[in-house]
Amino acid sequence: MKATKFIVLVGGILGILSFFLPLVSVQRANATGKVSAFQIIKGLDTVAVAVDNAEVHTVQDVQLRSEAKKDVGAMKGIVMAIFAPAVLLTLIGGLGVMRKRFGRGAAAFSLIFGLIGLGIGAILKSAAEGDAGIGMTLLLITGVGGVVGGLMGLVKPERFVEAQPAGAFQAAAA
Repeated sequence: MKATKFIVLVGGILGILSFFLPLVSVQRANATGKVSAFQIIKGLDTVAVAVDNAEVHTVQDVQLRSEAKKDVGAMKGIVMAIFAPAVLLTLIGGLGVMRKRFGRGAAAFSLIFGLIGLGIGAILKSAAEGDAGIGMTLLLITGVGGVVGGLMGLVKPERFVEAQPAGAFQAAAA
C-alpha cells in the first residue's frame, strides 16, 4: 500500500513532537504542574552542572561526585531511550518515502519498533494514573502508527517498479 510509509513517518514525527509536549500534567487541590521530557533533560543538565561545581574536600566527596555524574547520565539515557522508537520509525518512514517503496524488511522493523513504542507508552500511561499529558498520548499513537504501518507493509509490501520506455511493453507483446 502506498500509504504505509506515510503512516509510519507521521507516527514517528508525532513521537518526536511528544518530546516537547507535557508528558505529565498533575492537578491537585493546591498545585498544578506540567512537565515535558525536554524540561526533564534540561533539569538534569542543571543538576549535572551543580554536581560539577560542588566543592570537594575529601576522597569520599570525589567518589560521591563521580557516582552522581554517572547516575545523572543514566537518567538522561533512560529519558532519551523512551523516544528511540519514535526516532527510528521516523527514519524508516522517511527512507520509505525517499526510496518510493516500503518492503517487508521496513515493515518488519516498523512493526517491532511500533510494538516497543506502544509498550513503553502503555507502561508510562498506566504509571501516570490519570496524570498523563498529551505527550504520553502521542507516544501511544506513535506505537499504533508503527504497528499498523508494519502490519500493512507485511501483508501487502510496496515494491519498486522501474519505469519502462513507452514502446518497451508493445515490443515485448509483439
